[in-house]
Amino acid sequence: MNVREIEIFRAVMQEGSVSRAAKHLRISQPAASKYIAQLERRLGLPLFVRSGSGLLPTPEARALFDQVDRLFLGLAHVEQFMHDLAGEKRGHLTVASLPLLAFSVMPDLVASFMKERPGASIALQTRSSARIIEWVAAGQVDLGVCFCFSKPPGIVAEPLVKLELFCAVPPGDPLEDKTIIEIGDLEGRDLITYDHLDRTQFWLDALLDKEKVYTRRRIQVFWTSIAMELVMRGLGIAIVDRLTASQIPGGMKQLRPFRPSLTFDLDIVRPEHWPSSAMTSSFAEMLRRHLNQLLEPAPILRRLLP
Repeated sequence: MNVREIEIFRAVMQEGSVSRAAKHLRISQPAASKYIAQLERRLGLPLFVRSGSGLLPTPEARALFDQVDRLFLGLAHVEQFMHDLAGEKRGHLTVASLPLLAFSVMPDLVASFMKERPGASIALQTRSSARIIEWVAAGQVDLGVCFCFSKPPGIVAEPLVKLELFCAVPPGDPLEDKTIIEIGDLEGRDLITYDHLDRTQFWLDALLDKEKVYTRRRIQVFWTSIAMELVMRGLGIAIVDRLTASQIPGGMKQLRPFRPSLTFDLDIVRPEHWPSSAMTSSFAEMLRRHLNQLLEPAPILRRLLP
């Protein structure tokens, strides 16, 4: 099939004459007539008959035009889709996030991201760091947000933000009067703990053991958001990050710098052997800006931080 012949045939059908079709396509009339003649020879059928009022399409020409017009409409849709892809108005994105962000940062971020891309779709998964890394390495998600303490094969990790851990004390607790909470201040206190595989808990257990500090452990949770809610209800002390505390009414007021301090790198992870789409890169950049804004020291902490 000669695409140029089809294009000129369509123009003649739409314009009603060879001369107007040639003018529309910015070619000479003889050139347009030549292509129509070539198409007729290829088909072995006449497509137009001359009359006093100009060219009349044959039934075969009308049948061919119906198919050709569908083809060009389809191409127009493909072209628009290509423009939408380039402008990130279309496409699908799969993101896997820690609960830390999935229940706090992600809803606002996804709302802003999708508002700017009405033709796009997104799948948001919530998993542990180990599972996120596994899925990214397998190419099952486009982008993961997690703690990546090593460099497993199959992924590329980029530092996102640093998260410092703070001590969250219940409202009315005597420790509210302290500007900094030392490890020894936890002696004999009710401590809300995390799953034994949690990196924060592993670090805290090692520190308590080293300093010979003994705490009461009556409540264990998986998510820091639940730990913070329990702190606000007076059920114990917890070690949490500012992102978690900022999502709980009054939570930021209950944070105190904790010593010795600990900071974790929160990472963006992507498949190593799978190129990132423009939409993936835009989402990562939007997430970075959003988190940097959220982690600006709040007034309650500016006066507490050294």
